[in-house]
Formats: sequence, structure tokens, C-alpha cells
Amino acid sequence: MKKLILSSTIAAVLGLTGCGGGETLADKQKEASASEAVPFTRVVFDPSNSDLNIPNDLLVIPKGNLFDFTLNILADEVVDPADPQYALGALDGWSTQHPFSMRFTVAAGVEIDAVTAAAPGSIRIYEAEQVLESDEAICQAIAAEVQAPGLPCLLHDELQFGVDFVTQKSSANTMSIVPLKPLKPGQGYVIVVTTDLKDSLGRDVVGSTTWELVKQDPTAYPLGSDAQKQLQQIVDFFVTLLDGKGLSRDDVSYAAYFTTQSAGTVLSTVKSLNVAPYAQAFGQAYAATGSPTQAYLAAREYLPEVAVTDYVVPDVFTAFAAQGIITTEQIQGLAAIGITGCNAAQFQAAFGTGNAQVIAAASGVMPHCAAQMRAGSINLPYYLSKENPLGDWWRSACTSGAQLQAMGAEAVGGLIAAGAVGANNNLCQLASDGQLFDLNLAAVGIDDPRNLTRFAPIPAATTVDNIPVQITVPDTAFLSLYNQAPTTMPATGWPVVILQHGITSKKEDMLAITGALSLAGFATIAIDHPLHGARGVVATDTNGVEREINASTMSATDYMNLASLLTTRDNVRQSISDILGLRLGIHNVDDGSTGGTMLDANNVYFVGHSLGAITGTSAVALANTTMGETLGVFDGLYAMKATTLAMPGGSVAAFLFDSGAFGNLVKGSLVAAQSADFRAALGAYMQANGIANQEQAISVFFPLFFNSLSAAEQAEISAVFQSFSFAAQTVTDAGDPNNYAGMLAATETPVHLIEVVGGNDDNDGGTWKSDQVIPNQGSIPLAGTEPLAALIGLSSVSTTTPGSGIVRFLEGTHSSILDPGPSLAATAEMQKQTAGFMQSTNAGQATIVVTDTTVVKQ
Repeated sequence: MKKLILSSTIAAVLGLTGCGGGETLADKQKEASASEAVPFTRVVFDPSNSDLNIPNDLLVIPKGNLFDFTLNILADEVVDPADPQYALGALDGWSTQHPFSMRFTVAAGVEIDAVTAAAPGSIRIYEAEQVLESDEAICQAIAAEVQAPGLPCLLHDELQFGVDFVTQKSSANTMSIVPLKPLKPGQGYVIVVTTDLKDSLGRDVVGSTTWELVKQDPTAYPLGSDAQKQLQQIVDFFVTLLDGKGLSRDDVSYAAYFTTQSAGTVLSTVKSLNVAPYAQAFGQAYAATGSPTQAYLAAREYLPEVAVTDYVVPDVFTAFAAQGIITTEQIQGLAAIGITGCNAAQFQAAFGTGNAQVIAAASGVMPHCAAQMRAGSINLPYYLSKENPLGDWWRSACTSGAQLQAMGAEAVGGLIAAGAVGANNNLCQLASDGQLFDLNLAAVGIDDPRNLTRFAPIPAATTVDNIPVQITVPDTAFLSLYNQAPTTMPATGWPVVILQHGITSKKEDMLAITGALSLAGFATIAIDHPLHGARGVVATDTNGVEREINASTMSATDYMNLASLLTTRDNVRQSISDILGLRLGIHNVDDGSTGGTMLDANNVYFVGHSLGAITGTSAVALANTTMGETLGVFDGLYAMKATTLAMPGGSVAAFLFDSGAFGNLVKGSLVAAQSADFRAALGAYMQANGIANQEQAISVFFPLFFNSLSAAEQAEISAVFQSFSFAAQTVTDAGDPNNYAGMLAATETPVHLIEVVGGNDDNDGGTWKSDQVIPNQGSIPLAGTEPLAALIGLSSVSTTTPGSGIVRFLEGTHSSILDPGPSLAATAEMQKQTAGFMQSTNAGQATIVVTDTTVVKQ
């Protein structure tokens, strides 16, 4: 990337200075408007009044001395995590997947034509490169004339209408551009509005008066001032490039360059950072011994350590009994048939009675006895804030490479010579091959927010988090009983499944599937998500009240934080980082348990439910993607052989608005944050109905409130939701599974995905509903479970099938993989499929084994 030179021309584009020198563009706009009998329909483009269609990388142009390649949307830089616009300002690009709008100015009684708005050719999109990031000769030649963010120098493939995106009229003066596939992360694009787009009078939609003036050929029709001429030259770069794609100057009503944010760059960096100390130690030990095995044993102490001890309870049966999941009546019933605990001889005797009821009772509880429990802990880097868990986020350890380039080598050298370097400088140098520094920019009057971007991808750890670990290992006595043959642990140890729970849940809830996995011969290992279960923290909330921050016991919004979207993004990234760290830790188990805990670190699988499947999609994709030339030799340390993803979904921020469980809470919380009248009405409703929990009240009250509004009022509130959804999805794209689905598919990891679609009779005179937490299909094309499955490339599976696939269940609920209450048949089938998928992969051919076709969509 070249050094940034910000000329007065570029400042003028954003209205930061006047155009200078005689007649201004604003004067010309007034002249043009006055001459039109019925004003033309025009694409909004008025930089002098900060009125731009977004996405647009003109908003990457810095307002002050800091240039870190992030969006500059706000007029001021006041830190306000609750402001979605502030959150967007911490990003290095736009959303890869959320629809965006194109706005127009229309005369009274005139609208955008719906037919041409939905037709191919009206909007065209090209992959592109810009001058500040390309080393191509043509780009360097343009950069020699002018350097600014968002100035394209090369156009590449055109996106296909109807395949990659569609467009449609959304109001009289707006149309939507709707991605059907995620755009590439960290990729530049040029979007073009052509004269194929018409208005309701049949006229071409044209550019704004500003655009039309500066679009003129600068040789034939030069504008007046030097600044105007330079701006005209910049727009001419767009026009010249598009001419090479068959679009003449007259065909183009508007063009803009934008960059999608670099989803995956930071987490890939974390993955490499975690393994780097091991890699260095391995290299040294191998050089000394010449033995890969000895080098592995010597170096693994540099991996995270899982310290294992005995659990307070010996098995899952006892744990469930203590929690009341296995009831007193069930325990008494088992005692009546001679079973007083997890004693294999007692179960053997029960099976030998020949009594069908006794055998059924013993069979029902035996899986829980097959899993012996262990406790443990692991130390992993924590990049969030323990002190401010609701209002802080990941920060860069290093000064942005973009800022370093903008300052130049002399200024950077001056800061280093003056000692203006931070504690992370050695890390920055080592992790970037000497390209990045930890500089104190305050020494030269620059306020550096340390945003994480593709030019600053190294996060700063705030602490090392000691995380409780839950482990189960198969009980060979029960395995032998189940298999009706002596069964022992494999010589290399038990193959192991990493388990990850869902939102508001905890690691202990995943014990419900450990029985099925134990009977299949698998150990399991699990930790809580950040701010869940044992990882809750006591801190001051946004109301100034000191309380426990814990999504398992308090509120889902402690993790899915509507008041700080950057915190939400990084809660998700921390979950993914922790899964990767736990995977490494399986190589370094310090076993202090009585019964022994031998795990096969080279035979690891993953099962995630809900949020665990969402973060697991990204984690498995990252784990199984090579680290490249330098560290790629250590890829196997992260490898996961197969995964079951139970009830996941993509475009998470967007689908939350469609969620039956969370949608009203999200919408009502947003209205409550902005409307004193709504808060007053909510308070009155809570008092009248004796409801103490505000979130429960919001979920019930919001639809009542919304339905009482006029159509115009509903439209106004819905527009706020749409705006927030765009911002929230843009901010959280960095960890969203849709942006990792293609990566996962490319690894060819066997994937078994479970979805509840409903449709069977529910025995109550109705039918089973589809998943009410994560919708099968959200209101935008890429939101929900179905789009994620399609992006991974999964085909529907209804009978036993080798390879990957999505299994759609006709009954059950979002939690049926763990909870048999709603549908025992669905839970049994889901767990059998999961265990069978792992078992068949371990045997050499991943296979989705379908046993009960009555609960599976055919």
C-alpha cells in the first residue's frame, strides 16, 4: 500500500472545504435544477452536504490525522458504543451479505420504475482493485497522479444478476441491492447505476447534478476551478474503467467503489499466534534430536494445557440426578428393579430378567452411566474486558499498517528514536515480520482507537483466562455391556468430541448427548462460551448497577449485546478463539484424575448446538484451513475430522429480528432505548400484570404496542429496525458463519447439519412448528439455517447416506438434540445420527445414518 496523500481535492469531495475559485458545484446544481420543467429522477450523490449512498469508500477518507482504513461516518469522534454508527466507524469495510439501498431524488408524483428496478443491467457490480492497495502497474501509474481511498484502478469479474445478487424497488425513491451469496471478505467492488433504470415517466434515471457535471470528459468539457478539474479527473477514472466493460460515459448514472470488511483475518491471526511458540520450540527440538516425536513431546508444553482432575460426581447419571433432570420417581423406579447407581453388574442383571419393562427402564438410563466425568481447566488468551464486559471490545496490539504508511518511514523512525513505543512492540514486530510497531501516536497528537483491521490484525490480550473444562470418557464396563463384547480404550486413547453449547445455556447442558457419544466410543470436552455458565463476571451494567453479567442465568443480551455491537462481535470472536485454543489444548493434557483420561489428540471432532453451531461453523472452518507456507506443517494440531452442527444459522444479526424467541425482545429493546413513551407504557403494563422481569415483559408487550400503531407509524419503526439490522450485521460479519461457510466447504470436512422444519402431527390437534429460535429462512435471502446449509454446499438427506448433508426434522424443537421432552423420537434420532456420524468418520467413511424416517423429511 502506498503512502497516503490527502489533497484538497479529496477533502472537497466530502465537503470539508469549499470548491474554491469562482463558481461552485452547488451553484451549478441550482442552475441545473432551475432549468428542469419536471426534475429528473437522480441518484443521490451530494458530497458537499454529506449525502451519499452507502456503501461507499469515500467514507474511508480520514477526517483528521489518523488513517487506519476504517469507515468515517460520524461528524465527531465521541466514543459511544451504543451508537451503531460509531460501531461502523471501527470497521475496515462494509457488510458482505446484508442488503443495502440505493436512494434517488424524485419529483412529486414520480417514482422509480419497478420493472427496470428488478431487471438485470440497471445495477451492475464488478470486483475491483483500488490504487492504495494494488501493486499492478496501471494502479501505480494512477497513484502517481492522485491517491485516495475508494479510487478504482482495475475492474475484474462482473457479479451475475440472479446468481450473486438481485435488485428490487423498495419505495418510491429507493431500491434494494440484495446479495444472494456473500460478497468476498476484504474485496473491492464497483457498483454502477446505468440508464437502463427508468422512472415512472419512462425517463432514464440520471446522476445527481454534481455527478453529471464532474462526469463530463475533462478534456472536452473542463470545469472551472483546479479543485473541480481534479475531482472531474477522479470520476473520469471510473468512467474510463467502465468503458472497458462496454459502458459508455452516457450509460453511467452513478458509480462508487466500496470494500467489504476483512472477515476472518483477525481470527486467522489468532490461530497462528496460538501455535507460534510451539512451532519455534518444535523447530529447535527437532534440530537437536532429529526426531519429530521427541520434538513434539518437548514442544507441547508451549501449547495451552488442560489440567484434569476428578469431578465432584463420577458420572452423568449422578450429575443429572443432582440437578433433578433424573427425577426422584425415576430413581425410585430404578431401585425397585435393583439399579441403585451406575453399577454395570446391576444393569447386566436387569437385562437378564427378560422382563420388557425392566429392560426398557435400564436401557433408558444406561447411556448416562456410560460417560464417566472429569473436571479440568485451561488457560487461554482473553481479548475482551473483565472490568467492562458490556462496553468494551477487542483492540489491536499494534499501530495500523495503513497509518504507518501514511506517516512515512521518517516519522515512524522518529517516534521509535524518541522511545514512543508500547509494551506490545516486540509482539508486533515478530508477528508481522517487522512490518508493524506498537507506537504511542499521542506523542504526535493523534488519538489512536486501535481498531482491528486487515492492516492491524493482531489483537491485544487483556488477560489469560482460567476456564473450567468439562470432560467425559467412556466407561468400558458399560461399553462392553452395550456391545455385548469386551471393549477397551484404543491404544492411542479415546477419540474426542469438542462440545459447544447454545445461547443462554452452559457446558453442563451438553452432558445430555455424552451418553450417546460414550456408547459410540468417544470422549467429550467442553467449555462455556464467554459470559456464560462458570465464565460469568460481576461488573457494572449499562444502568450503573453492579450485577452478575451472565447470559446463562441473567439475560441473552449479556452476550448478544444490543447496546454495544462491537462487544457482540467480539463475544462471538472470543467464542471462536476459545474453541481453537481448546483444540490445541487436547495435545497437552496433564492428567491428575484417578481413573485416567487419555485423549487421542489426533482424532478430534466437533458438535455444536445453536450458538455453539454458529461459532463452531467458523471455528471448524478456520481449524481445518491451512496456516500457509510457514506454519502449515503444524496444521494437524488444529484438525477436526468431522462436525455435527445442530440448529445453526447465518446472518445472525439479521435473523434475530425474525426469531420467534428473540425477535420481539430485540425490537422492543431498540424501541425502549429510543422512546420514553414506550418505556412509560411498558412500565404501566408490567405493573398492571405483575411482571417483574423487564425482558419478559418486552417480549410480550412489544407486539401489542406495535399492532396498536398506524401503518405510517409502523413503517417508521420498521425503517429504524432495517437501519439497525444493516449496522448490526455489518459489525458482526467478522464472526458470522456465512463468511466461513465457503471456507468450511473448501476444507472438505464432513458436515452433518440438523434443522427442525416441523410438519408432523403434534398429538394436540396441530402440527409441529419449525425452529422458533433460529428461523429456517429469514426475511433476507442469507439469513437463517437454510442459507447457511446451501453456502456449505449441503444436500438434503432423508435416508442413510455417505458424506455430508442436512437432515430436516419433521418434529422437535430448537433444543431437541439435548431435550427429549418435546419429542423423544426426534431427540433419539438426532443423537443416534450424531454419534453414528462421528463413529463412521472414525471408521473411514463419514455417513449420516438415518434410523427413524418417521421424524425425518423425505
